[in-house]
Amino acid sequence: MKRVGLWTAMALVLGTNALVLTVVASNRFGEGEALLHMTERELPLSSASDENTGITLRLRWQQQPELDRGPGPGWFDQAKLEALGYDCSVPLTDLSAKLHYSKATPRRAFVVLEYEGDAWRQWLADAEREVQGTAEGVQRRESSRRDLQSANDRLDRLRKLGSRLIAVDVGADPDQLRQAYPDRTRFIVVPVKVNLIFLREWTGKDGIYHPPYLGGRMSQLLVQYIHAPTEKRGVLAHYARERMYLGPRYTVTIRYGHRYEPWIVGVEPLSQPPS
Repeated sequence: MKRVGLWTAMALVLGTNALVLTVVASNRFGEGEALLHMTERELPLSSASDENTGITLRLRWQQQPELDRGPGPGWFDQAKLEALGYDCSVPLTDLSAKLHYSKATPRRAFVVLEYEGDAWRQWLADAEREVQGTAEGVQRRESSRRDLQSANDRLDRLRKLGSRLIAVDVGADPDQLRQAYPDRTRFIVVPVKVNLIFLREWTGKDGIYHPPYLGGRMSQLLVQYIHAPTEKRGVLAHYARERMYLGPRYTVTIRYGHRYEPWIVGVEPLSQPPS
């Protein structure tokens, strides 16, 4: 009986391994979904990385600022939410609106991430305008020099270290998104978890009335961590010991397969790795 149990266990292990290899092979078959060359700014070492036990990179991306008394939902608006299947039929001024929309649960969708494109340049321009606005506020004595220094520091960090991978669209059908964003070297289409946000009406200190609105927010990518295979760890292992850096130290080429799962194709140092 023990020998039968042993053979059964071995067969189960072999069957599981075969299934995993089949899934991996199907994901990597053919041209693939996308191929991008990015740096440590977008693919930093995760906190769990260790040169002895394994190295993992975390896909770092950005989305529009959180909806908190802002002027509007941006591009992730009510129409996008409805296209994802959310019931937005209750008028936002209705007394039952808050209760209705608070019951909305997270949904699986697909997000388009653009690398170093128009969205990134707009992100930088917004940060530069913030610095300019704060500087004008200092002249009017509405802001402090400390505020201005903080704004300049944020802009400097963004220019040197900020991820240039920006969310630009979301939808339920990845094929439709790919048709709208055909450049596979600049746009990634990946599964994501989204949430509906309900903002109630409010009046600012300036007396301006802001009506209620619905907006969307992406809480997490469903595949955010990328394990570095043994043959690609050489460059990354040097940096696993050091968490602090002043700029990107390596480039990574990643490819996305038909299952929207990434793997590392290549890693190159941008500078001489530490000894």
